[in-house]
Amino acid sequence: MITVVDPGRYFHVTLKDGDQRDDELNEAVRQARAGAESLGWMGVMVTRHSPTIFTVAVNENVPYGSTYERDACI
Repeated sequence: MITVVDPGRYFHVTLKDGDQRDDELNEAVRQARAGAESLGWMGVMVTRHSPTIFTVAVNENVPYGSTYERDACI
């Protein structure tokens, strides 16, 4: 399930099973990239907080046009 926290900028993704993982994360990244493109200078950060909880956000520390991943559950 994708929860829009800040339209075009910040998304909370909660997964119920592995089958939906790629689809839900890809959709959240697609929406965040569209938001980043409208700003013209930021990229997208995907953060894993647990095996089923992720955030996808436009981030000023990520170069424009890039998507970075980080694992915050270790």
